[in-house]
Amino acid sequence: MRYALQRFVQFVVVFVLVTFGVLVLLRLGLDAPGDPARTMLGGSPSLEQIEATTKEFKLDENYFVQYWYWLKELVQGNFGYSVQNNLPVSELITTRVMTTVLLGFYAIVLALLISVPLAVYQAYRRDRAFDRAASGGTFLFVSVPTIVLATFVALIFVENLGWFPRIGDKIYPWEDFGAHIENFFLPTLTLTLPLAAIFTRLLRGDMSMTLQSDFVSLARAKGLSPARILWRHALRNSVFTLLTAVGVQLGALIGGAVVAEVFFDLDGLGSGLIIAVLSSDLFTVQAIVALLVITVVVANLLIDLLYSAIDPRIRVARALG
Repeated sequence: MRYALQRFVQFVVVFVLVTFGVLVLLRLGLDAPGDPARTMLGGSPSLEQIEATTKEFKLDENYFVQYWYWLKELVQGNFGYSVQNNLPVSELITTRVMTTVLLGFYAIVLALLISVPLAVYQAYRRDRAFDRAASGGTFLFVSVPTIVLATFVALIFVENLGWFPRIGDKIYPWEDFGAHIENFFLPTLTLTLPLAAIFTRLLRGDMSMTLQSDFVSLARAKGLSPARILWRHALRNSVFTLLTAVGVQLGALIGGAVVAEVFFDLDGLGSGLIIAVLSSDLFTVQAIVALLVITVVVANLLIDLLYSAIDPRIRVARALG
C-alpha cells in the first residue's frame, strides 16, 4: 500500500510539472504576446471572436488559473477544443492514437525479439568474432539519428528494391492485414533498429557479468547444460536492466515516432503534436503531452510490478516497507 501511494504521488508530481511547464512555454512562445486568443484563432479574427475565445478558455487569467481550468476539464474527460480545426481535441486525437500505439508496440516487441537472443549469444561468445561484429553493428545503430536511418531505410526498401510504398496509408490490421504490414513495416523498422541496438548492448553487458558469477560456476560444476544456464539462470538475473531500459526508452521512442510518422506520412500522435505546436493549437498540444506522460508513467509502473514477479525478494522488501 505504501509503495502504491508513493508511486501515485510521483505520478501526480511528474504529470503536473510536465503539463504545467508545457502550458507556460506555449503561452510564452505565442506570436502575439498577451493575446493568445488571436494566435489560437489564426487569420484575421474579429474583436468579438477574440473576446469570446479569451473568456471561454480563461486566457486572460494567470497561468495557474488557466492550468486549473484545463486540469478540471481534463478530469471530467474534456480534452479541450481545437479552435484551428473547429473540433473537440478528443475527436482530433482519437483518429491518431492507434497509429502511434501500434508503431510503439511493434517496435518494442521486435526490438526485444532481436536483442534478447543476440545479446545472450554475444555474452556466451564474448570477445569472439561474432561478439565484436555484433557490437560494431549495435554501436552503429545507436549512433545514427532517426531521420538518417529513415532515409536509408526508404532508399533501400523503396527506391532500390521497391518492396514497400514511400508514403504509408493508415490501414489497421483488422481492415487488411497484408496492406497494414506493407504500410507500417518501414516506420516500425526505423524505430526498431535503434531500440534493439540499445537493448542488446545493455543486456550483453549484464549477461557477461552474470556469467562470471559464483552461482553460474556452481551450475556448470553441477553439469547443467549451457542452454539451461544461459536461458534459465543467467538471463533471469540479467533482465532487470533490460526492463528498466524499456521504460526509459519509451520517451525516446516517442521522439522517434515523430520522425517516423512525419517521414512516412502516417497520421499519429507524434506528427499531430508537431502540427499542433507549429499552429499554436494550445489545447491539442496539452492533451497529447498529457497522454504521453500518462503512457510513460503507467508503463514504468507495470515494469516495476514485473520486477516483483521476476524476483520475489523485491516483493518481500516492498511489503516490509
